[in-house]
Amino acid sequence: MAEERFDAIVVGSGATGGFAAKELTERGLKVLLLEAGPIVTHDDYKKLEEAAAHPKMVSPWGRVRAGIKGQIIQCRAAWFSEEASFLHVNDLKNPYTWSPGHFYLWIRTRVLGGRFLNWGRVVPRMSDYDFKAASKDGIGEDWPICYNDLIPYYEHVEEFLGVVGEEDHLPQAPDGKYIAKAHLTRPEQAFKQKVESIWPERKVIPWRYMRAQAIKDHVPTTILAAKATHRLEIRADSVVKQVNTDPSTGKATGVTYIDRKTKRETTASASVVMLCASTIETIRLLLNSACSKHPNGVGNSSGLLGRYFMDQSPCLVFGSVPSATGYEHDLDGNFGDLTNPNPGGIYFPRFQNLDRINYPQFARGFNIQGAIGRNFVPEGSPSAFGFMGQGEMLPYYDNTVTVNHRKKDAWGIPVAHLTIIPKENELKMVRVEMDTITEMVRACGYNIDLCASYIGLDDPKNVLKHDSWFSRFMFKLSYKKSLGMGAAIHECGGARMGNERGTSVLNPHNQLWDADNVFITDSSCFVSNGTCGPTLTTMALTVRAAEYVARELGKTL
Repeated sequence: MAEERFDAIVVGSGATGGFAAKELTERGLKVLLLEAGPIVTHDDYKKLEEAAAHPKMVSPWGRVRAGIKGQIIQCRAAWFSEEASFLHVNDLKNPYTWSPGHFYLWIRTRVLGGRFLNWGRVVPRMSDYDFKAASKDGIGEDWPICYNDLIPYYEHVEEFLGVVGEEDHLPQAPDGKYIAKAHLTRPEQAFKQKVESIWPERKVIPWRYMRAQAIKDHVPTTILAAKATHRLEIRADSVVKQVNTDPSTGKATGVTYIDRKTKRETTASASVVMLCASTIETIRLLLNSACSKHPNGVGNSSGLLGRYFMDQSPCLVFGSVPSATGYEHDLDGNFGDLTNPNPGGIYFPRFQNLDRINYPQFARGFNIQGAIGRNFVPEGSPSAFGFMGQGEMLPYYDNTVTVNHRKKDAWGIPVAHLTIIPKENELKMVRVEMDTITEMVRACGYNIDLCASYIGLDDPKNVLKHDSWFSRFMFKLSYKKSLGMGAAIHECGGARMGNERGTSVLNPHNQLWDADNVFITDSSCFVSNGTCGPTLTTMALTVRAAEYVARELGKTL
């Protein structure tokens, strides 16, 4: 029987794939959504909700058990828990490789909903300090779009998801459309007052974060909205092997995918293909789709596919707050009650090198994200704090995603090989990140239990000093890999947008120069990675691209 034809195929069902399915179906297109993993069961997700509703001290034994079962890399994620292990891939079946001496922590989710299901939900907007950074400091390239181009799409995404926040009137962190006001815990309010009195340029604001109701019955509401149109077909357990192209025109004709369980291959046809598989997976897929018309991979005529791969430079500082005890319950009131006055966390937007060079030792800057008095501690114990610095990595030509043809995954597909090496700028920046956090918490009289980054661990005798000997041993054993590149989970670049074919992979509409019916809207399209999380921007870009598909290409469907 002939394979059914669709108007559009969307590869990947996470943050961008969900919005692609929603926007395309609501605009009248018949869409096939392909997800490499299974549909999460209600029982699995219920266990996760129950664990979050009744927090407890983190046990290292859950990580050990997950590693034994095959999640030897996934269990290194800072927020990994045994209850959430079903949201992570089996690393033995889904291997990848990296350059010797430069391990990259690739956190991966293959289920319907992707990393949207375990994403931290922080949604700051990027600004022209990000989109037009090259014009300010001469490094790299500007994006082919500016902040004003994305405003209506940011608003569209925020309104649909329901974002909680506060208007802070900061040009480097533009305000969004919020359904409720965010708040700080009592210790965070005291911290804000102290820090801003000493360092007025360091603005301490609440998270802008997505409400938990954007996931209903373990399915993102974007996918539920797409299903409601009756124009969406979901095929889970479908591992996409390659994008198929016409040998004469070079345009995409569809994709070939493999059943995760039976390993049977199937071809699906469509007029448009939207790749939303995540940065590394999308690049890997295009490189593995090499053919006579695209000998170096689909979209790689410029030779730039897979180049300028980036992530943010992480550091971590946490400890205790002697002036406060216990914790203020978070979780939106157990997954979704917006009447709970305690929101997600505390956020420092970038304050370095904005309109004047006030940190001459490095280019660009970093943000700081964390929480005070929110993490579970036993009753009567000092409150806990934790901060993570996230520094912008500059785009480097030789940081790459390539394909290792000598190693294949469980479905016979060549795996990704990652080369991402921080340079002098990132090494200098992460030291300042660490110093900035530690000077602030010390000014507030906090006790520091740990300072760590990919360049080192401070005072290892104090690592997790309040925890068991086994917890301390496990953390010291793995901290370099747990806090290395990839720990921020903000990988981007490799299929960057641009105004010219020879200097980019995608045009300003997220459309492949080499195959104009292929669109890429995950973070691989980024020209620079900025300091804030990429997810809100990728969702806004997806809505914008879907609108373009329906308006321009939809005329011929």
